[in-house]
Amino acid sequence: MRLPIGLALLVCAWPAVAAAPPAPEISDLHLAEGEELVAHVLVTQGKDSLGTISFRLYDKYAPHHVASFAKLAEEGFYDGTTFHRTRPGGFVQGGDPLSRDADPSNDGTGGPGYDLPLEINGKSFVRGTVGAANIGQRDNGSQFFICLKEYPDWDKHYTAIGAVISGIEVADKIAEGKRKGDHPVDNYVMTVTVEKRTKQVKLY
Repeated sequence: MRLPIGLALLVCAWPAVAAAPPAPEISDLHLAEGEELVAHVLVTQGKDSLGTISFRLYDKYAPHHVASFAKLAEEGFYDGTTFHRTRPGGFVQGGDPLSRDADPSNDGTGGPGYDLPLEINGKSFVRGTVGAANIGQRDNGSQFFICLKEYPDWDKHYTAIGAVISGIEVADKIAEGKRKGDHPVDNYVMTVTVEKRTKQVKLY
């Protein structure tokens, strides 16, 4: 059926709506029995390297979150972002792409264009636990925090996605830096890689 010329032009001129990117599939992980994923977060402040925070990812307990984290790291999504929210002796939070710009007021509001279902898994929020930033009944697709103390009230409310195995002192140093409110005055910039390796004993 042919459309009238005017209606055809209207249809052709209608702007396309960009769809949000889908969250990665769990099957993208391709982990064999006896393998694990470990994230390495290299932190720099200006020209100085503060060290690397490494944490084991809970692929069995939070598979959707781990698939997302691994995929984003592989794509370089986290590189150049900062730890935009800190609390001395409490936690450090990062993973927001908007933290790359010069406007601190929008930090904490960005993500990869999708969110994730909660994966409450019974893992306790103790020192070294890595969790997903919560946005109500869903989790932000990229933002994460590292606990520097025990938060028992968070156990049934946040998704634990991993546990630090080395470099917790780097997170301590970030949290102890100068702040304006909860926002660090200095930029603590991260570069993130994820390694697939044979399972090892817990180091931290």
